[in-house]
Amino acid sequence: MNLRELQTNFQHVLLDSECIGADWVRESAHGLTSRERLDIYHNAYRIRLIDVLWDTFEHTAVYLGDDWFQQLAAAYVLSHQSIHTNIGLYGQEFPRFLAEQLADDKEVSELALMDWKLRRAFDGADSAVMTHDDLQQLASVESGNPRLQPVPTLSISTQHYNTLDIWHAINQDQQPPVVEQLQQPVDILIWRKGHSPHFRSLTTIESLAIACVCSGDTIDAIGAALEKDFPDVDVTTEFGVMLNRWIGDEIIIRDK
Repeated sequence: MNLRELQTNFQHVLLDSECIGADWVRESAHGLTSRERLDIYHNAYRIRLIDVLWDTFEHTAVYLGDDWFQQLAAAYVLSHQSIHTNIGLYGQEFPRFLAEQLADDKEVSELALMDWKLRRAFDGADSAVMTHDDLQQLASVESGNPRLQPVPTLSISTQHYNTLDIWHAINQDQQPPVVEQLQQPVDILIWRKGHSPHFRSLTTIESLAIACVCSGDTIDAIGAALEKDFPDVDVTTEFGVMLNRWIGDEIIIRDK
């Protein structure tokens, strides 16, 4: 057996639902059989992936409880192989998996998605953020109609339940509130400021403005979109307040 065949056979041992095909491993005169030795790696692979889910979806695990989360994590591992060289990226489909498995408890998948996005914000790429001095310089020069660029760690999670209140309660070691569906969905802005992940809820007008920024719209185009959807709002003043907050929150990239 050459090296490639050895690697392929060993990979099959890890990925198959059951540990089989141990006849290519030399038996030992003492101790465990070939099947038992391979079974150690077979089980360890799955345990490691489950550990990753425990680490990434910490609040979700607390909310579900150890036994329920362990059962769901084990089922996910059986149906979702690791496809990334970075093991931290394993679990990307876990929120969707929970939405399918717990169709009557949608707050669980929302909580898991928030856990996932916060972890990805922590691991996200660095960027030079715009400062108030940069903004003043941008306003003082003939810049035409510039585009604002969001930091690479920025994402939005739309929640239909009081998931944010549940997350806060878990984070403060308190009893989570009773699940309630919101009258209107709310967008949660998630990003990294400095070295720490941050999040906050968005008003409907700011949510639209952020969506325009993420779509690459120019400042004029953003203003036009806001005026169209919010005709009774002083868009110039409102956008100025939002832009000032975005700079303070460090969610806009400095133009090179």
